[in-house]
Amino acid sequence: MINAKVCRIAGLRPLWLISACLATAAWATPDSDVNLVYIYSPTCGACQQFDREVAPIYPKTPGAQRLPLRKIRLEDWRRGQTPFTNCSLPTVFGTPTFIQMRGCEEIDRVTGYSDQELFWLSLGRMVNRVDPK
Repeated sequence: MINAKVCRIAGLRPLWLISACLATAAWATPDSDVNLVYIYSPTCGACQQFDREVAPIYPKTPGAQRLPLRKIRLEDWRRGQTPFTNCSLPTVFGTPTFIQMRGCEEIDRVTGYSDQELFWLSLGRMVNRVDPK
């Protein structure tokens, strides 16, 4: 379970304490074939914002245990230069794009990033698709 210290580091609001911290207690152990693929561009302002606000604390969360983040440059994704080389890669039109994948199958996707709150809500939805309770 994520502790209150991690929530404070993340700057999570009380809503997040409930949705991102407490609700994650039931998440199962990670499946090695389930990933959250983060497609980014180094010139993308929203990607830079995500990298400042969420990326530093994401590895410390239960979401990271359930959906490890795999960061891939958009150019590499389009060339097929990814850990998913044996997959038929879904098309990505903009950055940031977060694709929840199980093996080679796309389960869910979020394109864009505006703030932490929406990201954590989206992550909760993605985890529920893997581990419905």
